Amino acid sequence: MQRFKIDVVGWAEANEKLSLIRRTVFIEEQQVPEELEWDGEDEHALHVLVTADGNPVGCGRMLPNGHIGRMAVLLPYREQGVGRLILKTLLMQADKLRKGRVFLNAQTRAAGFYAKYGFNQVGGEFPDANIPHVRMEKNLDNFSETLNSRFGIPGRLRFQDSGPGLPVAEITTPDAMARVAVQGGQVLEWQPNGQKPVIWVSKAAVYQPGKGVRGGVPVCWPWFGQKEGKAVHGFVRARMWEVREAKIDLADTVVLRLGIKDDESTHAEWDHEFDLELIVTVGAALKMELVTRNTGKVPFTITDGLHTYFRIGDVHQVKVQGLDGTTYLDKVRNFQEATQSGPVVFSEETDRVYINTTTDCLIEDPVFGRTIRVAKAGSSSTTVWNPWAEKEKGFADMAAGEYADMVCVETVNASPDEVTVVPGGKHSLLAFVGVE
Repeated sequence: MQRFKIDVVGWAEANEKLSLIRRTVFIEEQQVPEELEWDGEDEHALHVLVTADGNPVGCGRMLPNGHIGRMAVLLPYREQGVGRLILKTLLMQADKLRKGRVFLNAQTRAAGFYAKYGFNQVGGEFPDANIPHVRMEKNLDNFSETLNSRFGIPGRLRFQDSGPGLPVAEITTPDAMARVAVQGGQVLEWQPNGQKPVIWVSKAAVYQPGKGVRGGVPVCWPWFGQKEGKAVHGFVRARMWEVREAKIDLADTVVLRLGIKDDESTHAEWDHEFDLELIVTVGAALKMELVTRNTGKVPFTITDGLHTYFRIGDVHQVKVQGLDGTTYLDKVRNFQEATQSGPVVFSEETDRVYINTTTDCLIEDPVFGRTIRVAKAGSSSTTVWNPWAEKEKGFADMAAGEYADMVCVETVNASPDEVTVVPGGKHSLLAFVGVE
């Protein structure tokens, strides 16, 4: 049996051997253009080199941002476990360096190999050097620990796992507590002192990589609602976001800033360059600001939303004030147009997009004895939704009868209300939630 030696090396010391492998596999065998292969990143990367009897036979690298790539094995040495050695070594180095999270662009035919080691596919297929690829991500066991070392605030903010490799920021202030998932940039909970929770999450919610949580405040972007052949409500709500900042601000509030930006896999879903941020401010009120920046050279048009699920005492008794006289599209009745008369009340499935409205909504809840105010900015539409008993049965991640405990009043820009963002420009969608 062939014996292999594996080393962690730098580019300066081993570039000849690394280049030999990559030139043979990528440039000669797979016809990758030289200008794409030599991308200027090698000097900054950590490299793994596998040799047999002193001869280079396999390699891989990891960039400072956790991007694993350039994994190659010479043809005579394939199917002998060399790729497994390279990947395991890179993962051990990522753990040692407290990366927390790694990702790679796998050739589609090799996706199954990476899946065996805990990588999950994110988004659709895209071409790289005319070869089909998919983006795959893996959250390491120390992800929450790594985030705490960089962003934790003693007594105020700490990251805990809601599931394997799924960190959630647990926030405590003198006035309230909150929980925000890094996956999806999703607020899961906000509870002012002396109040029942204001944000609702299903008891049957699933916490898994690549799957949104039923409840909380899903981020809908760059489209709100259904789009043919695409995921409902866009592609960011099931992706891992980047934690960019955590701080204590005015009035002892805690501010958490999360972000996500374009890459090859997002271009397969929506071919534009962007930077998206969610800024969550937790205190006596909850402020959520979704900021879209156009980092490309052409304008793009979006619809977006903060799809907020509110916890209530009994949907049969709740009233939503603030939409009287507003035109709405009734999705339950094939988008029939109608005009709201008085408060919104609930006696059946309700799914309405109220258009051309910028007013506050008040959720009057006599069972809990409170009124929830939902104020907004940068939003021209409000969606009100409750699935009711029959439709609830179609949601595996919603427990029986839970429809009566929740109502969605969503701060959105929904078709026909659309937002165009010019190159270098930005759009801010803001929801402000308080209890009266």
